[in-house]
Amino acid sequence: MSTLIKRNSENLAPNVTAPSDNVQQKASCDTNVALQRFHEMLAAWGEGRFNMPDTVDAAIADFFTHDLVADIETANGHVAGVPEFKMYDFETCKHWFEFLAKFDLSDFVVSAVPNSQDPSEIWQRFSCQTASKETGKSMLTEGLFIFNFEGKKIKRLTGIYADPDRFAWINSKNNDMPAQLTLPSFEPHPDPKPVFETIFAAWGSGEFAAEESKQAAMDKFNRSDIVMDVSSSLLPDVFKVYHGTAGVDAWANGVIGQWEFTRFDSTTETGLKPGCVMQKLDVDVKHKGTGKEAQGIRIYNELAYDVDGKAVYTKQFWANPAVAASLY
Repeated sequence: MSTLIKRNSENLAPNVTAPSDNVQQKASCDTNVALQRFHEMLAAWGEGRFNMPDTVDAAIADFFTHDLVADIETANGHVAGVPEFKMYDFETCKHWFEFLAKFDLSDFVVSAVPNSQDPSEIWQRFSCQTASKETGKSMLTEGLFIFNFEGKKIKRLTGIYADPDRFAWINSKNNDMPAQLTLPSFEPHPDPKPVFETIFAAWGSGEFAAEESKQAAMDKFNRSDIVMDVSSSLLPDVFKVYHGTAGVDAWANGVIGQWEFTRFDSTTETGLKPGCVMQKLDVDVKHKGTGKEAQGIRIYNELAYDVDGKAVYTKQFWANPAVAASLY
């Protein structure tokens, strides 16, 4: 289960907002050591313990193992102009917190759930208005961080920004603000996982590919204004934003339809955002057109469903976009 946190930079202590199923949420946090420690770590960051010279070393020792691997590079390192998108260890991770302190964060919303297949792994989704103290520029940023715990301490963390190129703009002197995609509004489905499973099964059975069933499946399972944001600047002509059912067809059949999966692992969780499922894909692929192969492509898909059970949008978080791009 998840817990939702909202925080403004003016009030560094996190304010925990209880979800509707508060009793279950609290029980989950109480019984899952990793989730409890995650929230304690987030509270310590909100209190400034990771940024003050007299507390930062103790805070890092309290929450991170000595063999820590903090990977902010694999998902984001292709972006020019942000040298902080790199690998950190126990000795250097304080520099990541120093980097975060260069921004004013407002309207900060965090949700976190344990991986049902591995309770020591916590998935954290966040969104906030990010303003650079150096340039004064501001925009909405979103991301997904994965925390792997060993006992009560974080052994590995992986940072995946939804649009890492936007950070380059915030830090730069370039005044041409990159366009920000507006996703369709919707009334969230109260139980999106069964909806996802039905649609995923239809995709797996070929309903979205066969000419005799494709259009009917598109109309049945998708809103006409569906948006698929699978963009990455590493391959902008392929990994981009697709609109409408024609866009779903172009992505599902024109792009993914050319991927021959030689290994396919899928994990899905709810609770990170109302009406949404977060699906982790870890796959090995051979491209039917290029003949190239890639192992260990990791993707996190946020899939949104409205109250009528139709897909509204997909927001893709590329954990290692260079691996997927190597197919082309």
